[in-house]
Amino acid sequence: MVSKLNNLFFFSLSTSWLLSWNSAVPSIGPSLQKPFREYLEAQRKKLHHKSDRGDLQGENWLSWVFEKVVIVMVCYFILSIINSMAQSYAKRIQQKKFSVEKTK
Repeated sequence: MVSKLNNLFFFSLSTSWLLSWNSAVPSIGPSLQKPFREYLEAQRKKLHHKSDRGDLQGENWLSWVFEKVVIVMVCYFILSIINSMAQSYAKRIQQKKFSVEKTK
């Protein structure tokens, strides 16, 4: 579900950016904008069709499990980075304390 929302957001953001950029091109921009917009609209309709049952098509237990595994992996990655930073900070503090004690 998160990836689908991300794709939808990225698609809408990129299309609006492309259409605004396309219209900024002198002389040929406005003439290219209409066919480009029609093409993008056709692609959006093709890719974002609704199912007859009202729920998401292709959504099953395997995709749900895979999504949860990916979320857990990303969380573990973030936690390992935070842990590594904390260990580096603790080591630096320990070395400062040791150097201060050595100079006394």
